[in-house]
Amino acid sequence: MSGFNDVRQTTAPVSRALFAWSLKEDLNIEASTGNLVARSGQRGTWSRGGAASSAGIVANNGTYTAPASLPSFEARTIDGVEQTTLHLGASDYVFWPVGWLPQTLTGRITFVELGARTAVNSTLFAISANDPTAGVQLYVDTSGTFYRITYHNGTTSVTATLTAGQPTSGQNVALWWSWSAAGLTLKQSINGGAATTATSGALALPSAWSAGTMLRLNRRGLTQNAAIGSYASALVAPGTVSDADIVEFW
Repeated sequence: MSGFNDVRQTTAPVSRALFAWSLKEDLNIEASTGNLVARSGQRGTWSRGGAASSAGIVANNGTYTAPASLPSFEARTIDGVEQTTLHLGASDYVFWPVGWLPQTLTGRITFVELGARTAVNSTLFAISANDPTAGVQLYVDTSGTFYRITYHNGTTSVTATLTAGQPTSGQNVALWWSWSAAGLTLKQSINGGAATTATSGALALPSAWSAGTMLRLNRRGLTQNAAIGSYASALVAPGTVSDADIVEFW
């Protein structure tokens, strides 16, 4: 008669990406700390920034209020399938350590639009240090009309800003980006539709990140404007990866 096996395993599935966080297939929370563990193994710290509870969070049978001490997990439909997402409001953010050197990168984030696009400088995704105005920064934010991606080397910057495609509240949004010395590319798909694209000029990559650099959702540094969205996934892969191949890195 066989019994239970004491099987030891990591707290997150193995990923080929430098960073991969997704709520589509699993929800990894480290029990001892409450950290949000990425599929690639990094342990992320969540914060509501000292704010009170978060009301109106979508559940299967209505809405609920998430206490100030807990993340707001929602039931949202992504690509036609109901799944768990992470609602990040104007005071919420998550950050994970960055364990790789600057290099050519490809990234992707998916989320439910909840109004971030309409507020100028609202940050969805960033690789930056605590000071949001200094040092090397790579971030996706908004012009108040369209989404854009910016690379700042500490002295000068380049930006790729979309000029078409304005997602409205409740729509699914996927943003793909690539970063190399040749410049930035940003692509956006709304509700699985055809992608719109923006590019920037060239700017040499930095030799190192600024001290204390973190990968952040919903904030750049500790203070730069947070967005409001319900996040489903975020990915950073090495090199220039095609739209078709990026799914292989999960």
